Order: sequence, then structure tokens, then C-alpha cells
Amino acid sequence: MTSEQDAGPPATGGAPQRVSLSDPKTRERLLDLIRKGHSISNAVALMGIRRETLYDWRKRDPEFAATLKATVDGAKDARKIVRDAKRSAEQASSPMWNYKRIAEESGLSADTLRFYNSAGHMPAPDDTSGVSPLWLPETITHWMANRPGKGFRSDLKDNDAG
Repeated sequence: MTSEQDAGPPATGGAPQRVSLSDPKTRERLLDLIRKGHSISNAVALMGIRRETLYDWRKRDPEFAATLKATVDGAKDARKIVRDAKRSAEQASSPMWNYKRIAEESGLSADTLRFYNSAGHMPAPDDTSGVSPLWLPETITHWMANRPGKGFRSDLKDNDAG
């Protein structure tokens, strides 16, 4: 197998376009596509290169292999940062609180909050997202300010007489 492969559709002259990974411009274009978030499979397909050609070149050129690995790893990190930023923005823009947000605000664990809700110790949810209950911040801040403290016995009639 050579480091050059036929591109998908023929060029305007009727002859297949030849793409060579030994060309620095071609390699840079491939790496740039990966940096922009394309997978290796997608990037080589866009350039008309077979994956086998890329892997063959990677085996023969350790410098290119190292650059490709660093680019792929960097792109994964960048995608994770973007994904996390989107999640944070969605949470910040959402007026509703889920268990995780309530846990952050209250200092209780999300599991404790789930138990409280299933036992009827939390206010009714103001909305749902799928099967997940959601509350308005005001509902939860009122509940946290007025809920019984640690050790409160709701089963006793008079809690003040100790």
C-alpha cells in the first residue's frame, strides 16, 4: 500500500485526484480538521484518503504519529471543555433546580435529597424533565429555611416538650 490514494470522485479532468500524506499541506489540513472536532474517520473521508493510508503513514513516520496523537488528544480535551461549558451554561440559564443543584446549595447529598423526596419530606416538584423532578429556587430556599433540623422527630405530637 502506498501513502497516496485515489480520492472519491474524479477531478474535473476525469482522472482521479491523488492525495499524498507526504505533502505538508495535506497533513496540516488533515490535522486542522481533527483540531476542529472531526474524528479521524471523518477527516480522512473529507479529504478523500483511506484510513488504512493514514495508519500506514503513521507507522512509517514516528514524527507524524506523535503529532497525530497529540492533535487527537488535544481535540478530545477541547471537546470535553466545550461540552462542560455547555452543561454549565444550561444549568446557569435554567431557573429550575435538580437534585445536584439542591445538594450544592444545601450541603446535603443528592442521595439524601432523593430519599427525602420519596419519603415526602420535600415540597412537591414545580416541574419535571423526563422523570427528574425540578424545583424553583424559591421553593427550595423556603423549604431549607423552614425544614426541621437534624434529630427532629416528626412522629411525636409535641416536639417542644422534651
